[in-house]
Amino acid sequence: MSGEVPDMLGANAEILRSILSQPLPDTLDMIIWRGVTNSAQASPFERFAARLLVEAGAAGIRDIAAENDFDVIRLSTTKRFWLRCNGNDLSNEQFNVVQAVESALNRIDYADDEARRAVHGGMPEACIDENFYIAKSQQYLRNVSDAIVAIDGLQEGENNFRRMRGTEGARGGNWDISTRFANVCENLELPFRLHYRFDVDASSGVMVVRFSIPNTAIMPVASQYRDGFASAYAVRLAGMLAWAAFSSSVRLTQVDLTGCVGDADGIPVISMGFDRVPFMMGALPAMKNGQCDVVPLDVDPLALLNLLRPVRYVGFFDGNRALTPITPLATSAVFLEKRVSEWQDQRALPEGLRGFLRADRACELDVMHDESPVSTDDVNAIMEENEGSPMVAELQLEAALAQLGESGEAGGVCEAGGTDETGVAKIGENGEIPLYCSRPGVRLIISLLDGDEHTRYWKLPDAVVDVHQNLGELAKNNGDYERAERELRACIKLAPTSVRFYEELSQVYARTDEYGKAADVLIGALKIAVLPIDCEVLYYRLGYALWQLGRLPEALACYAMMVNGGTPFRTAARDEAEEVSRQMGLPSPDMKYGDACDALRSGGVPVAPEGKVLDTIARAAICLTDAGFPLLAQDAAWMLGMRDGGDVIGAVAMSLRFGAEGRSKN
Repeated sequence: MSGEVPDMLGANAEILRSILSQPLPDTLDMIIWRGVTNSAQASPFERFAARLLVEAGAAGIRDIAAENDFDVIRLSTTKRFWLRCNGNDLSNEQFNVVQAVESALNRIDYADDEARRAVHGGMPEACIDENFYIAKSQQYLRNVSDAIVAIDGLQEGENNFRRMRGTEGARGGNWDISTRFANVCENLELPFRLHYRFDVDASSGVMVVRFSIPNTAIMPVASQYRDGFASAYAVRLAGMLAWAAFSSSVRLTQVDLTGCVGDADGIPVISMGFDRVPFMMGALPAMKNGQCDVVPLDVDPLALLNLLRPVRYVGFFDGNRALTPITPLATSAVFLEKRVSEWQDQRALPEGLRGFLRADRACELDVMHDESPVSTDDVNAIMEENEGSPMVAELQLEAALAQLGESGEAGGVCEAGGTDETGVAKIGENGEIPLYCSRPGVRLIISLLDGDEHTRYWKLPDAVVDVHQNLGELAKNNGDYERAERELRACIKLAPTSVRFYEELSQVYARTDEYGKAADVLIGALKIAVLPIDCEVLYYRLGYALWQLGRLPEALACYAMMVNGGTPFRTAARDEAEEVSRQMGLPSPDMKYGDACDALRSGGVPVAPEGKVLDTIARAAICLTDAGFPLLAQDAAWMLGMRDGGDVIGAVAMSLRFGAEGRSKN
């Protein structure tokens, strides 16, 4: 907005800035003190803010913040407040307090925005009193018509997420619809946080959505109205999400939505289904023209249902208009068919993906299912039971390899190559190469390595690699570095896209001061690394190796790349970077990201993740999603979201993984 900000609004802004600049419990207590204890000298905004925070139970935040990792941020999408903490560590009561206070802060923030609009629109400051702020904060709770306008704006034009890193999803395909819908959900300004997941099948025009309804206890109204208010909010939200879905593509003709208490995996209490034409002719006009916004409907969910007129519905109200637990609308068979476990999925991959993914059927991309006679748990048990007897552990590990060789198991339904009598994986009858992958996503980048579109793989039993890795660890600890190198080289050959074996091999070389070999191994790993934590570990190890080799600029650059992985090496890296900078005669180890990248490239060190790796992951995520293989696409989408696309791609990944079915919280 243009124009000079009045003093009153400047004071409001200072209060809102304080929420981010100091511990939240202190800020909340100070706002409440100014607006309640010192109310005679307080501004209307301070009294209003204090009132909402008291009603939300803000006093309970101090204990929560003291006992948990806790902070407050503004979201990059909506710019509203978000209280960050691990919800799994909170009791239901504590989680309710967090959501209630978060909602209060955002209603305070919204009311301030409305005051700014009013003043810049010509309203005198004197007219903006406590009642003005209260009215605006209540408007935020029912603002359906404005939300529909916002959805329309978000859906206009090209979908910026349809094409990512050189791969373009089909227009109106699963990826296009999914990213459009998630983009709306992530940018939709709501008075309560929204948890959601969804499934979409573009070919049949069907979408299902599972979304959260705030717990009745946090509704900011008098207790006798809370049940009806929560139910009405659920109906309004379902209507908005239905339009978010339909507006994602004209291909969608049916949307079913299920609301659950607390989060998307809470107890289902309402299920509504809409068909496109009836929705467009009835529900959408009612939401756009303000009929759904009127105050009497705040506690009248049945009247709202009569406005939206779902063609499928399951929901029951008790005497207080509270929604009661239900069995949701049945999930379409099209979604169940796409969610067969990967190892059991015999569907053929599209011809255009077979060479790229080095597989012909979905089951060939599975890396998690393992039915071999020796498991990872068995290998771990050998190590734990013989912690003080390395020779016994070695004998038992070698016996496990022999057992794997005799069984010839591959741990899946697809063709196996088996292992020989020493546990070394064999080439399959049709030339399939044995392969272990640490996670699904790294299976999808195998085309970056040797081979061509005709190369195929069979899933190696996890225990084969586990045994080689542990034999290498035992050898390293016993000073037998030649065997340690041999065992870890075997791991890398069997698991060429899993970076931890590269890192472990580099530690063998570090034991013998062969830092050149260590650096070469780590550089090779950085060429395929994607996850921030993997990249950070590799850069830390490489930084030390290059330091010992006297390659100080590249070493310092490696330490500078440790910015977002969250590894436990941060303190050590900082100390080492300080020493490197002193040796270089620099006043500080600090290095800008761009300068670090330049230093790495000039020294022949990759800037991870490399573009070609992310390009490959994006192609796998988009193409598998469009082809109707959500379980195969989900890990690639998650890895992509860690680097590109942020919350939108992260939300798509979560939906690809779990769909709109409920899942256990245990």
